Amino acid sequence: MEPLIYYPTFEPPTDIWLKFSLLYFENFKPIVPYCRQHLLSANFRRVENETDLVTLYSPEYNVGYRASLQAIEEAKKILNNTYERSYLFGQIDVLRNWRNPSNWTFLVCREKFSEEWVYFCESNNIGKRTPDSDGILLPEGLAFLFMTYLAKEIAFIKSAAIITDNNRFDNFTNYSRVTTPTIDNRTRFAKGLFNLLVPKNLADIPFERLIEFRNQNRRLITSFNSELDNVQNKIGNGYTHQDFIDRFNNIYSEFNENILLQGFGIASIPFAAYILIKNNQATTPEYVKEILGSLGIIFGGGYSLSRVLKDKETKRYCKKYITNLGRLR
Repeated sequence: MEPLIYYPTFEPPTDIWLKFSLLYFENFKPIVPYCRQHLLSANFRRVENETDLVTLYSPEYNVGYRASLQAIEEAKKILNNTYERSYLFGQIDVLRNWRNPSNWTFLVCREKFSEEWVYFCESNNIGKRTPDSDGILLPEGLAFLFMTYLAKEIAFIKSAAIITDNNRFDNFTNYSRVTTPTIDNRTRFAKGLFNLLVPKNLADIPFERLIEFRNQNRRLITSFNSELDNVQNKIGNGYTHQDFIDRFNNIYSEFNENILLQGFGIASIPFAAYILIKNNQATTPEYVKEILGSLGIIFGGGYSLSRVLKDKETKRYCKKYITNLGRLR
């Protein structure tokens, strides 16, 4: 799975998304300036310290400056064509909402933007800097707009994708081409799998248990994601969660079939090689070399069989992870 930039908040506002992330994501990067890291919750800080799930990203000035310019350009379009673009934020007149000071309740801290953004918002009466100059107070939709462009700027620099757990502004998110549809589809599919496989509601499982589970199954999570990559084109086209699970009922047959395709009958396979082929652990480099050597394979077919063995290893680890999820309590 490619790197992920998380936005718009420092951390997920509810525990359930973070708990799901512990079971699924390789890593994500929330945008948290260095001097704001003390504001993180105890649970989030524990996840950051005890797992490899979270890597905090502190934006540099130039990143905030470029994001500010992009956000200004987009906000100008909305100011100039209010009724045409208000629907992107689920409203009839979004500018009326933005110019109501009682709606200026969302703080964007000063480390994320440049002075150009503050001047633009104040001169258009759609936000104001805090009395202590700690940041700028904005209406929710405008704050989301700015954080969208900040996330896009960071994602460009880091060659990363973008993810959010805020679906209130999906229309604007889709319009801005922020998130990646394949990642969104995979994430929804994974959530459905976990609802099917994990016997206990994630909300009821303590963070301590999920952190321990992640650390014990870290390699298996990578294999699980690799297998989701393999069926990506099927997700959303009638491919069910049970179809995915059923892929692992017989993960050894493909290798056996490839052995026969190389022209080896079962009777001609040396007993030692046959035992290795059936061995669940026969995917290490040493065993692969021994299997191929026992069959007298050096070129051509050896490459294809080695690839199948590697695929078998990934499927085996994925199957083990599916099994372990079913025992998670």
